[in-house]
Amino acid sequence: MTEIQYKGKNYPIHFGLRAINQFAKQTGSNFNDVVTAADAVSTLDALVSLGTIGLNEGAKRAGMEDRYSEEEIWEWCDEQPRLILDIADIFIESIKPLSEKLDGLIPKV
Repeated sequence: MTEIQYKGKNYPIHFGLRAINQFAKQTGSNFNDVVTAADAVSTLDALVSLGTIGLNEGAKRAGMEDRYSEEEIWEWCDEQPRLILDIADIFIESIKPLSEKLDGLIPKV
């Protein structure tokens, strides 16, 4: 599992199907727009939303009880601006293999 570092502490972050689906529902996007990263990384609001979802998914998968709000992640990014870029990079790297796997499962018309 991937981690981001904030104030010297590592936090698990995970972007799987559930995270992508949650982001798509929350933003009114479709799956294709999210996995092509066109809309997902186009605004700061979207990146913070993705980061919040990914951090909550990461905490859940790691068996942690921690959950984060978008307000908290905005504060983290204000204090450590590089985090917004790290979230974008991790998301893009996470969806590449997922997209490739799904592409092989979807019948060509």
